[in-house]
Amino acid sequence: MPKHLRTQNSAPTRPRPHRVVRPERPRANRFHTFLKRLRAGGRSNMYGAIPYLMHAFELDRDSAFRIVCEWVDAEQEEARTDAPQRSAAS
Repeated sequence: MPKHLRTQNSAPTRPRPHRVVRPERPRANRFHTFLKRLRAGGRSNMYGAIPYLMHAFELDRDSAFRIVCEWVDAEQEEARTDAPQRSAAS
């Protein structure tokens, strides 16, 4: 063993978990996945997403509007439930 490795004070390390266990959330539907990617791309605000949904999934305006509203509500609910966990961690 090389001298520079022998002189270091090596403390035993704990084994790392092989995978991170995340809390299980309901699986997002294809519309929600599309809206999340659209928001990340920054092309439109979310109420401007209605024409994008209409075109991508061949929906009528009312259905697309309902899906966007449901998605916005779900995102707000998720933010509300995450907020107490974030403040407790600080």
